[in-house]
Amino acid sequence: MSAASAPADDRQVPFSIRIAYGIGAIADGAKNSAFNAFLVLYYTTVLGLPGTLSGLAIFIALCVDAITDPLVGSISDHFHSRWGRRHPFMYFSAIPMGLCFYGLFSPPEGLSQNQLFAWLVAFAIGVRLFLTFYMVPSGALAPEMTTHYDERTRLVSYRWLIGWLGALTVAMSGWLVFFADREVVGDGRLDSSNYPQLGIFAGILVATAILVSSAGTHRVIPKLRRVGAGGSLFSATRFARDAVAALRNHSLRMLLGSSLFSATALGVSEVLGTYMNTWFWEFPSTQIGILAGAQVFPLLLGFSMVGPISQRWDKRKATIGLALFAILWGPLPVLLRFAGLAPENGSPFLIVFIMGHGLFLIAAAIQIGILNSSMVMDATDEHELESGERREGTFIAVTTFTGKAVSGFGNFLGGVLLDVIDFPVGQVDAAVGNVPGETIFKLGLVAGPGLVIFYLCGLWFITRMRLSRERYSEISRGLAERGSRGASGG
Repeated sequence: MSAASAPADDRQVPFSIRIAYGIGAIADGAKNSAFNAFLVLYYTTVLGLPGTLSGLAIFIALCVDAITDPLVGSISDHFHSRWGRRHPFMYFSAIPMGLCFYGLFSPPEGLSQNQLFAWLVAFAIGVRLFLTFYMVPSGALAPEMTTHYDERTRLVSYRWLIGWLGALTVAMSGWLVFFADREVVGDGRLDSSNYPQLGIFAGILVATAILVSSAGTHRVIPKLRRVGAGGSLFSATRFARDAVAALRNHSLRMLLGSSLFSATALGVSEVLGTYMNTWFWEFPSTQIGILAGAQVFPLLLGFSMVGPISQRWDKRKATIGLALFAILWGPLPVLLRFAGLAPENGSPFLIVFIMGHGLFLIAAAIQIGILNSSMVMDATDEHELESGERREGTFIAVTTFTGKAVSGFGNFLGGVLLDVIDFPVGQVDAAVGNVPGETIFKLGLVAGPGLVIFYLCGLWFITRMRLSRERYSEISRGLAERGSRGASGG
């Protein structure tokens, strides 16, 4: 092996470390919530930038991630310092990401469309770049902190739980505080002066979360793998070798294949979700905020169920079953509306109807995400058994980038679709009640049943995986035997 390693804790990670590790995911959750719920709405419907250009700007930012994600992963795999391989990058990312978040939602007044597009590209790149400097090294900590099959699922569960709470904090603050409807300005979602306040709030939140998480996990540094001093910090040849070697792993390829389709569909639904709640279901800002807050119940449900489900069926089988349920359950409200069976807009039963649907759909989605993240960790051990080397940073970077890149393509596609269905812009034309019924129908068709085929393709790749609980037991035994031979030989 190219790196000397301290023995990992193959039992339980201390509760305080789980919490500290999870807090860092607030940065990713807050970014996702702000980007998905508010960014395209702000730049397209409020500021008037065409949806295609808004989507293209986000996609360009993700193309930059094509370089920075695996680059940071490879560098952090081979980095050496008194603070280990990962933490220097994590600490560095906090303040710049917070500042870029503020800039993203505070473009100067009077910009032309080209200037507004350039501003969005620059600050979207900044937010994603500095998030990469935190998320990739931080994600690579997890497989080093424990090698236990079920403990990894628990560790990721805390990260997902707290990250989602961060996302809900931003969403609820947006809908209930910053964009609440007021008599003076009317629909708060269409008032451009409200958005810089969101940028300040989210910027402070993400910077604080990163610093707290980095400091809270600092004490695990002596237990993590270290690389010897010497050699260049970055080598293009080594970088390419790491990426190619990682992609030889069958489990990683199947996880990436699944992500290509499911994350594309997710990216489209993320962009269109706010439009669905605002114009298809005609919820006011306050009710959208209530819907966001109600997600804490499926979040806790998914968090509590994922461990027992994984232990009973193993991660792969549980993911397949949950994905099948989500594919069948997801488009149901839109289909019922088309059939005239859903509650009417404005009915007090509509929000209960959407909450009840979301309870099970979001719980399933959370469990799928946790299990997929845990399987990536298992794949790093499988790779070590096959190749004799560990590349946690590269594995995390490749999977993170793939998810972000294709989700970004989905965001771009969502922006394009807004132009295709000729969705109006401006405080008057886009006001609820003024959008043509034909446009609303097309919106529901795309955001509901139109995405099912993508999720089915993603599910197919998961069915091809071979990384079961039994396979992981074989991997663990093989690594243990190799370690015993190495110790006796030394």
